Amino acid sequence: MEKGLTKRLAQYVVETDYETLPAEVIHAAKRCLIDWLGVALGGSSHPGVDSLLQVAERLGSPNRAAIVGRKRKTDMLHAALINGYMSHVLDYDDTNLESFVHPSAPVWPAISALSAAVPLSGKASLLAFVLGYEVENRIGRVLFRHHEERGWHMSGMVGGFGAAAAVGKILALNASQISQAFGIAATYASGLREMFGTMSKSLHPGKAAMSGLHAALLVQAGFTSSENVLETPRGFFAVNAAEYDLAEVLSGIGKDFGILKNSVKPYSCGVVVHPTIDGILTLRNREKINPHEVSKIEAEVHPMVADVTGKKSPRTGIDGKFSIYHCMAAALVDGACGPDQFSDERVHADEIVSIRERTGIRTNPDFRHEEARVFFQLKNGERFEAHIPHASGTPLNPVSDENLESKYMRMAEKVIGNDQAGILAGEIWKLEELDDFRRIIALAVPGQV
Repeated sequence: MEKGLTKRLAQYVVETDYETLPAEVIHAAKRCLIDWLGVALGGSSHPGVDSLLQVAERLGSPNRAAIVGRKRKTDMLHAALINGYMSHVLDYDDTNLESFVHPSAPVWPAISALSAAVPLSGKASLLAFVLGYEVENRIGRVLFRHHEERGWHMSGMVGGFGAAAAVGKILALNASQISQAFGIAATYASGLREMFGTMSKSLHPGKAAMSGLHAALLVQAGFTSSENVLETPRGFFAVNAAEYDLAEVLSGIGKDFGILKNSVKPYSCGVVVHPTIDGILTLRNREKINPHEVSKIEAEVHPMVADVTGKKSPRTGIDGKFSIYHCMAAALVDGACGPDQFSDERVHADEIVSIRERTGIRTNPDFRHEEARVFFQLKNGERFEAHIPHASGTPLNPVSDENLESKYMRMAEKVIGNDQAGILAGEIWKLEELDDFRRIIALAVPGQV
């Protein structure tokens, strides 16, 4: 047992100041914020958001915290839940491949909800986010090794720790209090992979944002919890993972930042499918392939792809995000795998279904998660292949700031207009100069310009 692990992680949160963060870490946090707001605005019209708002209103929630992309407010906890939900519902949000956590969706919504009640500068928000990211990713990368096979979803399991760390830092909780907030976040933690392909998957990061915020507020109010939840025999790791190395949680802390290995999604689906989509698009564009000329498509992939995205015949657009077969077909036919490719109509389109029936995969345990090899067989006997060693958007094949902002603008301008979206992006890139973080959230609501 790594004695005092939870408290030492909490102490790192307490002792870290903005001035100690490297410039590239601050810049990475801004990238996370602009990407989070883009995908949240893109998901803000999803029917699941309407359901969540309806329930919040039935519960009599006060109008205090803003909902991204909506001219609506609710209580802080529901704001964290709903903003977290909408930022994941398109499956377009960032991912860390060390932990397979979607890091922004649990943490930025908790920070934004809290800002409705607690004054918060741009610098304070950036520091809180970086610490939340580090905490959830460090816990996640240890848990992930022998965790997903049990059917848990990582973002729901560890996102609450990140949200609790971020909120605890803003509230100036001490190490004992943050340790206890981690305890509450741990006992709240959940998220089943059975939910993949349904609205409920996106509840996981939303509920994590809500849980982490609630945990820190409870502790501030005197509520108690275990201070050693990570390392004890009946604690978080022991219950949820068959094997784990507790020393890895703190290894290199304060020097090695997981946020510098963040991945931005260029496609609106499970990240493990992205190298295959890259391969499809590479061959389609390079060889000028006509989809009707293709007799067979095969992809060689990491084993996790078959496990997470092996749905051969998806029933809905959301279901299609977890079908490598649909993603392959959509990429070939449409030349894209954005939100439009994952509507119910597109999943059932005849030209997509026809191609999907010609697709297959084989797994290679030596492949990295971000690696794939794609083969096309044409009806005339010609054969083409493409090898993708690192998928687009991953650390060794990153998305530029310009392309990241373009992704953001494509979604944001549909909801808040081109001018307001541009102003919001400008404010994010200079966030450290902002005195009140609420301006960021205000600009993410329609009609502010």
